[in-house]
Amino acid sequence: MISLGKESAPAQRNPFFFNERGLRAGWRLLSWIGICIVFGIFLLAISAPIRHHLPHDIAPDVAKLLIVAAILGGNAFMAKFERRSAWSYGLTDRKWGPNFFFGVLIGWLALTLMLEGLKIAHHFDFGAQYMHGSALAVAATLNAFSFLFEVALFEEICFRGYALYTLADGIGFWPAAIVLSLLFAAAHLTNGGEAAAGIIAVVFYGLMSCFSIWRTGSLFWAIGFHFIWDYSETFLYGVNDSGFVSPEHLLSAKFYGPAWITGGSVGPEGSWFIFVVLAAVAMVIHFAYPRRKFLLR
Repeated sequence: MISLGKESAPAQRNPFFFNERGLRAGWRLLSWIGICIVFGIFLLAISAPIRHHLPHDIAPDVAKLLIVAAILGGNAFMAKFERRSAWSYGLTDRKWGPNFFFGVLIGWLALTLMLEGLKIAHHFDFGAQYMHGSALAVAATLNAFSFLFEVALFEEICFRGYALYTLADGIGFWPAAIVLSLLFAAAHLTNGGEAAAGIIAVVFYGLMSCFSIWRTGSLFWAIGFHFIWDYSETFLYGVNDSGFVSPEHLLSAKFYGPAWITGGSVGPEGSWFIFVVLAAVAMVIHFAYPRRKFLLR
């Protein structure tokens, strides 16, 4: 379990703030949130003169990377206090490479097979190639970078990194997973084009991602899956991704039919068939990683 400075703590401690392991998980979580906010404000402030002169399509990406850095900085600060490695909140994994790329493989297969099924049922068409030449190569590279670091890494370390490990220490892993998956879905409510089915799917995606952490012991499988799912939706196939449609995409895919089948403005994540896909992915995780490896070190 976690040692939180018990040696130097006074004999009589306020039970509202401390338990037998030190500072309570809820206070540690609030401290982490506050530190990440302070780091984020600081990094955005000192970088503002530089970002102001960047192209309008690049400046938001730089800001998002700085927020990722702020979260990692918050992790490092709390790790120092908790006498742990800064990478111990889901980023320590001797098999990070195989786990990451297996997540990539399963994410791509899950989405592609779902779309193939809709195509067989005459509800989807992959369409013609939309981008070509050097523009395609540049867009493919920049989108891969963006979806890996600014979407997958950011959202996984934000909702299933320090927050999951610390909240799990306080209320247990699965209650923590449910709370954070609900918050993860709430963060998607402001996305344009979202619908009820899509928000519910985000909750179940969050739980599936937590399940992968429970079985692999790290975030790397989830990061790989998350990255390729969003990258494939948005860039490879050019379909809606939680209501967002990118102007840069390889194919010009189209859906045909009612929203409960196609997902409508939400994209594949808004189709009721997404729950079948997520259940199938959870079964893959179950058989590929048969034993729990999640530890509160």
